[in-house]
Amino acid sequence: MLLVYFSSQSTWALVMLGLIILLGVILAIQAHRGRARGGNEELPGMTGEVTQPSDERGHAWAMVRGEAWQVHATTPLVVGQTVQVRAVHGLTLEVDAQPSVSTHETQGESS
Repeated sequence: MLLVYFSSQSTWALVMLGLIILLGVILAIQAHRGRARGGNEELPGMTGEVTQPSDERGHAWAMVRGEAWQVHATTPLVVGQTVQVRAVHGLTLEVDAQPSVSTHETQGESS
């Protein structure tokens, strides 16, 4: 019935259009299946560098992933210290101070 109404050339065009739409639907379904991972979900485990020392409450500022974040640590933080993110609480990151390697230790290991 369809061949009577449409010529054979337009039938092929309809088949191709149907396949393109089907491919688009399949790609859209696959794109929505996986859980989107981005934003603050990636932060735990990342490292950063302290840009402002901690105050009496343990709050400081650090650069993590190229962004300035307010951080909180149980130990005092100093400028230039490396920290690792433990958890995210709103716009504040819970961090652990990483042990700093002195220049004498690195020179002793290389020789």
